[in-house]
Amino acid sequence: MNGKRGSTGEPLSGGEAGNAGPDGTGDGRLVHVAPVAAGGRPSTRDMLVAAAIGVAGSLIVVPLTYLQVFAGIAHVYLVAATLGLWFLPCVVPLIVVRKPGASLIACLAMGVVSAATTPFGVAAIGALIMEGLLIELPFMITLYRRWTRPQFVASAILFSALMGTMAPRAVGVDSPTTPMTLISFAVALASSLVFLVLGFAVAKGLRSRGVTR
Repeated sequence: MNGKRGSTGEPLSGGEAGNAGPDGTGDGRLVHVAPVAAGGRPSTRDMLVAAAIGVAGSLIVVPLTYLQVFAGIAHVYLVAATLGLWFLPCVVPLIVVRKPGASLIACLAMGVVSAATTPFGVAAIGALIMEGLLIELPFMITLYRRWTRPQFVASAILFSALMGTMAPRAVGVDSPTTPMTLISFAVALASSLVFLVLGFAVAKGLRSRGVTR
């Protein structure tokens, strides 16, 4: 198996079978090569899988919306710490389906559910689509030809840069200080990276159950 490469340019295995990391690669990187063709035009099945993940993600996002309202009363950093939970259902479709628009479709599905079940109404749709766009941006610039760990980390950074720096204003701090804004970003990024690792584990479980076959 050593030396062979998948369609994404990533090694199918990075070493001996006994040295495989938690993500299934030999060097423990977060890069995953799924048994599906990456890139290209998404099929109807791909879009349905992404939408289904988005609807399932609503089970996290809707209660989280209310949790953040109460957390915001306690402290802005608690809100920033929950942002990884928003990132998780937005990034998992890209890991599982690995097709253009997977995150956008999932976020649109979550936005529709959130619009009907949270106080934000239709504004939730636009907000979640923006999140999906930010998460897909590192893949867009390569025309979805590469699916590497740095790209997923870049998605987490872009997501956290927007959502983390907005956290103070989201809880009513009209003029947040620079340190507060930077700390909110750092907390949001740490949370997003933790849930990115979890996202790869979730994707691996979905693949093992034949979701992408």
